[in-house]
Amino acid sequence: MRDYCHNELKKGKYRFPCPDLQCQKTWGYFLVRHVAGFDDETRSTVEKELTENNIRQGLGCQQCPGCETWCSPMNPGRIRLKCDVCSRGGRPFEFCWGCQREWKSKRGYRCCGNEGCDGKDPRIRILTVAEKMVINDIPGCPSIRACPKCGLLINLTSGCRHMTCGNCNAQFCFICLTRWTGVRHLTRKCTVAPVQVQIPDLSWESRNDNATSPPAADNSGCTIL
Repeated sequence: MRDYCHNELKKGKYRFPCPDLQCQKTWGYFLVRHVAGFDDETRSTVEKELTENNIRQGLGCQQCPGCETWCSPMNPGRIRLKCDVCSRGGRPFEFCWGCQREWKSKRGYRCCGNEGCDGKDPRIRILTVAEKMVINDIPGCPSIRACPKCGLLINLTSGCRHMTCGNCNAQFCFICLTRWTGVRHLTRKCTVAPVQVQIPDLSWESRNDNATSPPAADNSGCTIL
């Protein structure tokens, strides 16, 4: 178990799926830690690496299933990606951003053809199950939000609704997810924005920065990190 844990961390993972490829279970970290019997020093190191890997995932970085190179989509919102590293041999290698498996379908870009894949960014699942909390006396706000500009996952444990993204410096309200307007924002009672289903929020970019509409979704490349 110790070797398995360290190997997964080296791959940049922060979750521990069962090594049996036929099994879809994910082992909880506390179970892994208990079975591995880490001493205090090792446990501290492991948890530091888990946190760093989680942050990379929060930024929307994932590994190509072919070469395990860290990458991110060149065009936000695309799930059918081509890895330039794996494609150097001649045959284009495409994979699904949602399930991190090789793309099988030949029918387009919405479904990769792999069983159990819903085609969604993995961060959407984290946002969906986030606990609700009370912020500035407003109940029912998800405790985890994605920065509407760059998609970084932010877990709010305490403090006010004024949020500054540590990645892109975008300032927004954690409750309603609109651009922060300064002191005036504190004087109004915000309505809780629904759980996010798109990362980053391209409509937020369009509303706030007069950005052009995103290109039509089709297969796209990825940026090697």
